Amino acid sequence: MLEKQSSVAVYRQIINFFEHEIASGRLAAGQRIESIRSLAVLFKVNPNTVQKALNELERDELIFTDRTNGKFITEDQNLIKNLREKLGHNMAKTVSLQAQVLGLTFNETIKLIEDVWEEVQDAQ
Repeated sequence: MLEKQSSVAVYRQIINFFEHEIASGRLAAGQRIESIRSLAVLFKVNPNTVQKALNELERDELIFTDRTNGKFITEDQNLIKNLREKLGHNMAKTVSLQAQVLGLTFNETIKLIEDVWEEVQDAQ
């Protein structure tokens, strides 16, 4: 789940995890998030690290706190849509840059993406 040897800070990996779960819908709008302690056990990190990540997610309004009931995923569908688009853009940018480094043309890159898309669809 988390890569301890990664150059990406652990709290940032937790943020990335939540962003992907929210954008994909695996964490639904309005869904309650587990407690900080439970998440710390799940991620095998210090609770302060989880708190730091959740604070940033809350600052970005992707989660919110109900003082008596815990933390919840935003119900703002525009925020979720924007997050999905941002993550998709970043993914497309990474693929585009790597394809250019390899010397692939735009059409070759699109063909490869189409082929892989079909492979993934068939595997599901």
